[in-house]
Amino acid sequence: MDALDYLLPEPKRAVRKDGSGYVEADGFKVAGRPEGGKLLSSAVDLINGTSGSYPVVFIPDTLEIETPVPSLRAEAYSLEIARDRACIRAECEAGFYYGAVTLKKLFDGKKLPLCEIVDWPDLADRGLMLENRYGSDFMTLDDYKKAVDWLAGMKFNQLTVGVYGCWCVQYDMRLSEFLYVPLRSHPELRTPRDIRYWSPAKQEYIERENVLPTMFREDYLCELIDYAAARNIKIKPLFNSFGHNTLIPRLHPELSAKDENGRPTKHGFCVSDEAVYDFMFSIYDEIIDRYLAPNGLDSIEIGLDEVYAWYGEDLDDIYGKFEPYCRCEKCRGMDRKELMLKFIVRVVKHLKQKGMKSVYIYHDMLFEQFDIVNEELVELFKKEDIYDVVVLDWWCYTKEEDLFQKREINGLFRSIAKPFTGYYHWVIPMEYNCNIKALAKLAKKHGFEGIEAYSSFEYCFDRPFAYESQLAWNTGTIEEDEAFREKYAASRFPEDPEVAKNALDIMEDLTTNDTKVNRMNGLEYYWYTYVSPDEPYPRKFHEAIYRKILGDYESYTDYFDEVIEKARTAKAFFDRYGSDIANVWYATADHYETYAVNYKSISALFKNYGEGDYGDIEKVLDMLAARIEEFEGFMANVEETRIEANSFVYMRNHSITLQFLCDIYNYLEENSRDGGLPEFGLDKIEDCLSERYRDLR
Repeated sequence: MDALDYLLPEPKRAVRKDGSGYVEADGFKVAGRPEGGKLLSSAVDLINGTSGSYPVVFIPDTLEIETPVPSLRAEAYSLEIARDRACIRAECEAGFYYGAVTLKKLFDGKKLPLCEIVDWPDLADRGLMLENRYGSDFMTLDDYKKAVDWLAGMKFNQLTVGVYGCWCVQYDMRLSEFLYVPLRSHPELRTPRDIRYWSPAKQEYIERENVLPTMFREDYLCELIDYAAARNIKIKPLFNSFGHNTLIPRLHPELSAKDENGRPTKHGFCVSDEAVYDFMFSIYDEIIDRYLAPNGLDSIEIGLDEVYAWYGEDLDDIYGKFEPYCRCEKCRGMDRKELMLKFIVRVVKHLKQKGMKSVYIYHDMLFEQFDIVNEELVELFKKEDIYDVVVLDWWCYTKEEDLFQKREINGLFRSIAKPFTGYYHWVIPMEYNCNIKALAKLAKKHGFEGIEAYSSFEYCFDRPFAYESQLAWNTGTIEEDEAFREKYAASRFPEDPEVAKNALDIMEDLTTNDTKVNRMNGLEYYWYTYVSPDEPYPRKFHEAIYRKILGDYESYTDYFDEVIEKARTAKAFFDRYGSDIANVWYATADHYETYAVNYKSISALFKNYGEGDYGDIEKVLDMLAARIEEFEGFMANVEETRIEANSFVYMRNHSITLQFLCDIYNYLEENSRDGGLPEFGLDKIEDCLSERYRDLR
């Protein structure tokens, strides 16, 4: 195989010249180019970045292609690689940029395949929605720039950046609230968070309190928009407006929903109160005026997902569930559907008047809760003059047979599909490519404008990113699963693609998103940070997971053995290869192995304590010391591999398990100094735990 065989995303037409001939090259030099803007300059910079003597020319030309949507021609290009030069032809600068991306991918440092490529995308919008959550709140502008470069190389052209969203209490007895842009109109809106984890590199706990999101502190969204635009990526912000919004009604209870007696609930909004719209419009106007309009952007996402009561959304009553819909005198005559529609119409009409041509709204409340994605809603939106700007964002992260609660969706509105490429970068990585495929099929079937996956940015999601880019650019490859696996393996590990594919197949099996098969995910600390109405809070994490394991001990033990074997096999390949992407894959396999070994060893200790080797305190302490050393080694690898910002919460989740191991070791060591075997068991866990552990929990 050569680079033409494993080019991703796969071009529409690619023909070899002179059989399987090549032209030797030491790098590129731009020998001709038209006048142009920053996107063309980026294309030229891509080529000149691989400096050499092989000439490349950019030629404006009309391409002989037919696209279902005329706008897709803007990203089309042709590339001819001949012995004397390479020619990139395009009608627009975006086409030149993608031609340059392709040419660079075809160069292996020594030669280029002689070929002709004619290529264009099938879907207009191809991107990710980068949620504002753990880790991304501390990403630097440089982190985002690297992400943009990575994704531009996959020919993504859209990034939705979550700039405001809220969830329930989880860490440090704080609500999980995130605001990424400083609002001059509302300086009281701030979302500081604590950073707390054990650093193997520094051999100390890193503790920082009340740290504001980096984008908020440095106010770099405009710079990010400009940088992305030069790589054909449009940025649109997501500022959630009703659901996932605890900060505003908490700090401004006068705007919140009222109970039947007219008292503020500090949750949701009163959609009959003009002050609510004044407040929200001031925020949206500032975002548009400061970030979007100056950069020629006309799209925004307003969320509106999951607008219902949750546990843990009120620090005064974490076990309470509070209605976000208002029941004041003006609102009580309307049901939830009418309240939601009233809010949507007012907000979208205002955003359209502000110049927004696309206002994205999540589908779930309209479709799953109210069942009103129908012709009647079309007529209402047309009557209110917002039908042309509303874009439904259809999100679902299940397998194909369970999509959208097994209901048939429709294409009555402008729409995009939102699969899952990987969001929970702070837990054990899982792969959702079957979901990406299912949503790509729906996007193709209903003529959606594009695919924008729900995600965060972390390199452990590289293969799902590549898969989405492949299916969004070339929908004709949707059923070619095995071909994609081969191309991905060869593109990342060209020196040894067959062995790489075997290792990656193992990883696909290991990281499956099927929770009935992947039992590792259910043992992650993060899932125990949520408030459960039947559990004390903070929850007794390690006691809970080991009771779960011991309740099905033989089955879990067999599963852990299988995980260990697979992970070690994959790690042996990635360790030998040694590239940056190999190190990322190695870290994922290491997570699976390290935790499986840990779960297996500690559950055996609880089950067999006092018997055989588990009755010999020196052997028990040696085993615990080995687990601690292995675990800290794994965490050290995480520090080297992960984006630093993302590592903060990932490392915190690991730190609680490392501290647990140390606490058990210290308890058993201190209480066995008289030579006896100390009391120990699941019911004694709380006696072992340090203040540090309780702090982390």
